Amino acid sequence: MFHDKFLLLGYLLFCIGTLLGIPHGLSKRRGSPAQTELWRVAHLSTCVGGISVIGMTMALGTLLQELAIYTLAPFTIAAYCFFAACTLSGWLNLSWDGNRDLPKVKLIYRLQILASTLSVIAIVVSLLSLLFKGYM
Repeated sequence: MFHDKFLLLGYLLFCIGTLLGIPHGLSKRRGSPAQTELWRVAHLSTCVGGISVIGMTMALGTLLQELAIYTLAPFTIAAYCFFAACTLSGWLNLSWDGNRDLPKVKLIYRLQILASTLSVIAIVVSLLSLLFKGYM
């Protein structure tokens, strides 16, 4: 069943987010507040992304059954794009809202925009699906 794949993807994302606590902790020891903040965001947002994928899979799998894939696919891709963008930010010590003339910042920014766009699409599709199924 496709729900199992999304549960696994959510669980993996949560585990990766938990492991991102290691570079977060190491950056605290180095004393770089800016980089510590970048790693904190990567760590926490990736954990929350994983939990969100798991929660949405459980809820929408029950509410929408086979239609859930149309919401879960873009939302899961968005969560992984956020993970990639935030991890790159920490690793490169560059924020997405930095100088977008720099190719690496531009990449991080585009990943953030893609993730945001996919999240909005997922929410709109889920609301339309709920309306179609008669839940609203």
